[in-house]
Amino acid sequence: MMKKTLNINIRGIVFNIDEDAYQELNNYLADVQKHYKNQLGYEEIVGDIENRIVELFQERVNNKKQAINLKDVIEIINILGRPTDFERELQDDEPSQGNQQRGPKRLFRDPENRMIGGVCSGISAYFDIDPIWLRLAFILAVIMFGTGILLYIILWVALPPARSLTDRMAMKGDPINISNIEKTVKEEMSDVKDKLDDLAQQAKDTFKKKKT
Repeated sequence: MMKKTLNINIRGIVFNIDEDAYQELNNYLADVQKHYKNQLGYEEIVGDIENRIVELFQERVNNKKQAINLKDVIEIINILGRPTDFERELQDDEPSQGNQQRGPKRLFRDPENRMIGGVCSGISAYFDIDPIWLRLAFILAVIMFGTGILLYIILWVALPPARSLTDRMAMKGDPINISNIEKTVKEEMSDVKDKLDDLAQQAKDTFKKKKT
């Protein structure tokens, strides 16, 4: 007997999913929402977790397999980890199952830290080096060999930009689990706040100078 399937919409993407898999996923998302409900960045954290679930679902469906099953959902939960896993880790310093899932780094352009197209900052994140050395190398290649500009343009076209949070985590090789998603969202929110504070202070200083 074929299992009953449902259509679900996650972040605007529709999937077919077995009834038992849907129940497991629904319980998991309810736990995630409950855990983060009163935390700073709740909507962003839950949204990025759902985005990651969409990515993992898309890896598991194809022309031969149209529906997500219970095995798929359990695998995805093991990759992301449960909120209770990370609470337990904080208490007894034991690594959680989700933390053990580390994927390979991926090359992206980094538009958030770009000077021009984000090529150097993206490659430096991949190799964990300071982007200034790559920028100097490209400048030397232009001055000495005249090839730096062409190489930069080729890489600009070839490398995709790291648009999503999970792209930026994959660029650095960070495990994409709910604990690191939470950490990254809060760090990015803190960076934005610091930049806004700096701009506000600069505006105040400029206003004071004009008054004097």
